[in-house]
Amino acid sequence: MKKLFVVLTVIIVACMGCGKVDQTKAKALVENLIHTIDSGDYAATPKYYTDEFNAGESLQVRTQKYKDLKDAFGNVQSLQCISVKDSTDPEDRPIVMMIYQVNHTKLTSLEAYSVVSQNGDYKVESQDIKQKGL
Repeated sequence: MKKLFVVLTVIIVACMGCGKVDQTKAKALVENLIHTIDSGDYAATPKYYTDEFNAGESLQVRTQKYKDLKDAFGNVQSLQCISVKDSTDPEDRPIVMMIYQVNHTKLTSLEAYSVVSQNGDYKVESQDIKQKGL
């Protein structure tokens, strides 16, 4: 009976936090993605996104969008996470939703990201970039 109690305690402790996305790791992922895009290394960006996101459009299409955004906003000067929220996605998977204010050389953007755990890695499930104030 004592062994059963110990085993159950270990299982419960091990499962605490199961299904939750670590906000610190999610922030690191998003900030690395932002800097990778800013550096122009667009071929390296698919590793940051979920399989579904990558299947949604080709890298060539996404690369053109990145270039258009860079032309409009300029280079990244600074970024700040202004909102972080634990939530669930439409498939009821745990996600972290974050909003960043990114100051560029031309304009400031508000960038929303949803991060999930996929195959043991954190990945961006959705991304929305808008000019601040619009």
